[in-house]
Amino acid sequence: MMETKKERPAMPEQIRGEVSLVMQNKDTENLSNRQRKVAKLLSTGKYSAADISIELHFSDPRSYIRELRNKGLNIEDEWVTYEGVRFKRYWITPEKPQGYGRK
Repeated sequence: MMETKKERPAMPEQIRGEVSLVMQNKDTENLSNRQRKVAKLLSTGKYSAADISIELHFSDPRSYIRELRNKGLNIEDEWVTYEGVRFKRYWITPEKPQGYGRK
């Protein structure tokens, strides 16, 4: 009897589906694959460096965040204290279309 091949578990980007990434009018083709993954994740919510490491399996995502900022991506951050530990959370706020909110 032949065994059926087991599929690997779905990766985080497959579970959430594709997230469109708006880079404040910057070119996304200049991003590496890892930079693109970090940017997509940050556009879905607020994550600490540890959260990003766990989610994407990157050892230190802060360097990717720095590179994305240098390329013009507006990554926001805030300091958080949780159970006596202080750390930063990062996220990307979606850019509003031009003329949004004007009458």
